Amino acid sequence: MKNQLLKDIVITVWDSLLAHKLRSALTLLGIIIGVTVVVLVGSILASLSAALTANVQSFSPNVIYFTKEEKIGPQFGTPSAEERARKEISYECVKAVAELDSPLAVSPQKVRGSYGPSADQPKMSARGREAITPLILGVWDNYPEVVNIDLAEGRFFTEIESRSRSKVLVLGYSVAAQLFQTNSPVGEEIRLDGDLYRVVGLLKDDGDEFAGKICYAPYETIASEYPENEANIIVVRAPPGREDEVITQVTYTLRRLRNVPVEAPNNFGVNRAEQVFEAIQNILAGITVIIAPVALAGLAVGGVGVMNIMIVAVTERSAEIGVRRAIGARRRDVLVQFLIEAIILTSLGGMLGILLGLLLAFLVSLIMGFPFSVPMWAVVTGLLTSASVGLFAGIYPAARAARLDPVVAIRGN
Repeated sequence: MKNQLLKDIVITVWDSLLAHKLRSALTLLGIIIGVTVVVLVGSILASLSAALTANVQSFSPNVIYFTKEEKIGPQFGTPSAEERARKEISYECVKAVAELDSPLAVSPQKVRGSYGPSADQPKMSARGREAITPLILGVWDNYPEVVNIDLAEGRFFTEIESRSRSKVLVLGYSVAAQLFQTNSPVGEEIRLDGDLYRVVGLLKDDGDEFAGKICYAPYETIASEYPENEANIIVVRAPPGREDEVITQVTYTLRRLRNVPVEAPNNFGVNRAEQVFEAIQNILAGITVIIAPVALAGLAVGGVGVMNIMIVAVTERSAEIGVRRAIGARRRDVLVQFLIEAIILTSLGGMLGILLGLLLAFLVSLIMGFPFSVPMWAVVTGLLTSASVGLFAGIYPAARAARLDPVVAIRGN
């Protein structure tokens, strides 16, 4: 009996949707938008997290970054006054750390690009094409000994090229694809901020769009071409299992050179490789916080629409309600019927939103070049939220239908 009732309710809802296609579409639009945003954001975050995890594993876990800022990479919020007042890490500090015995390898890193001290992006072009937001890192020639670097073609620049401040570059695969498409960039010339550079190597495609934008140049060349950029990052590779020892020794050296009093905290940041990607994940979490109200607003609008269509349905079907009450249906039966109708209506919008969200997330991952991932929590949240909206939006119309007097309802008044 209950199965037949549920089947009849589903048929009634479907007939109502078909009878009022435009009204039903507008009613479900808010639900679809809200659930789509939830699934889209959840899928993109899961995909980016998977890509970042793969990068953490590809980087050496025993790599440590010493920076002026407390945290390396992009951040939300404004640095404290104390952090802004810190002096840059000098080249003398880099050389002092490089002379220590405990690290396996040390290299400075001078950044030219979106994560550097200047807001402007480097302009890189070749063959009439321009690279999109490349990130130039000036490093020593021993940098492949510090951080794992895989080359698809060519070589890394040499010590002689570094000392002579040669204008040579090792291109990231995304930048190479933008400038040279499928052709090999090795041996070609590109223009960086107006100066000609020769490409000596191409980084291997590891499937990460962020890493694909990174290009390497000799530290001495970047320091000479951009003298206004005084910022340095010290990248240190520690022997496996001796990371804490290396951090202690480098920290002591930097505190001494930067004249930090014994009782004062460090005026520089110490970051492991994993923390570099944690900073990006924090940004992704911040994006979620920003977008979540949009999804909630869409669901709220959808809930109001569902309530409106259910109230209209009660009015249109008052005769049906009266007949059901006259032949023995209880108020509770009418109440349950309209609640189930509202839940089915919003759940249908939720399923459409999930499908649309997954489709958009797949397209975004395809365009951005990171693996597509579907978090179950986003799908479950979309379904449960849409059903909950239907439940709350249907309470008033269902209660109104249950309170109708059978005689009055049959008359259609």
